[in-house]
Order: sequence, then C-alpha cells, then structure tokens
Amino acid sequence: MKLSTRARYTLRAMIAIAKSADGSKPTNLQQIAEATHISRRYLEQLAMALKRGRLLRGLSGKGGGYFLARPAREIKIGQIFEAAIGPVNIVECVANPDHCLRAVFCECRAVYSLINRKIDRVLNEISLADLSDPETMKRISLELEKPESRPNV
Repeated sequence: MKLSTRARYTLRAMIAIAKSADGSKPTNLQQIAEATHISRRYLEQLAMALKRGRLLRGLSGKGGGYFLARPAREIKIGQIFEAAIGPVNIVECVANPDHCLRAVFCECRAVYSLINRKIDRVLNEISLADLSDPETMKRISLELEKPESRPNV
C-alpha cells in the first residue's frame, strides 16, 4: 500500500500555503508552484478539492490567491488527505461491508479494520502546524527510533 501522488502533493501544497500565510495576504498558485515544484495546472485541481473540503478559502482578482480556511493547528493531515482522495481506507470492505460477500465471515476483515483505525489515528493526531514545529517533528523522529513492540499473538 502506498499513498497516492495526489495525496502527497496536496499535503505539500498545504504546507507551502501554511508557511507563506501570515493571514494578511493570500498565496497565489504561482508561489505555491515555485515552492512545491508542482505544476500550476495540477495545483488548480488540488485547490478546488481543498476548497470543497473547507480547508482553503480563495480570493479572486488581482492580488488573489488562497488562505487557510482556519488556523494550521486545527487542520489535521487526515482532513487534507480526505479532501484530496476521499476517506483513507485500505480495503473497501472496511468502510462498506455490503460491497463484499465475505465481509461477515472474513478472517482478515478485523485486521484490516485495525490497520485502518491505526492509520486514521495517526493522520488525525498530526496537524498542519505540527509539520513546521521542530519539537513535534523531534518527538516523531524519536518515536520512529524506538524498537517496534510486537503484540503477543
């Protein structure tokens, strides 16, 4: 399983907007494109999805661009991914059991659900502001260095 390019690029765009946004003036797509190395055309698509997800506000006209719809500390990575690609779901049967004939007796569905829940928890613990906070990033790095504890199965 891997995160789609669309999800990764959307997060990069939001980070660029958050870094350049002091709240007084919008960030235009050209500035975002230069900061992220994502084409302006693709950014237009991402911006529309983020506006629909109520994560960005747009300002039209000369001097226009995009603002975060709310403070970066209130925007979670999970919300950004959901605006970009829809709900994060490793297999269809976790969110929609009626789409699978085996859902009721599937030996794997509980494990898939657990994986999904843990991914969702991490994505909704980390805010856009956290990605620019050295202390939070240090804590995450330290957590990655810890040996993985294995459950007794």
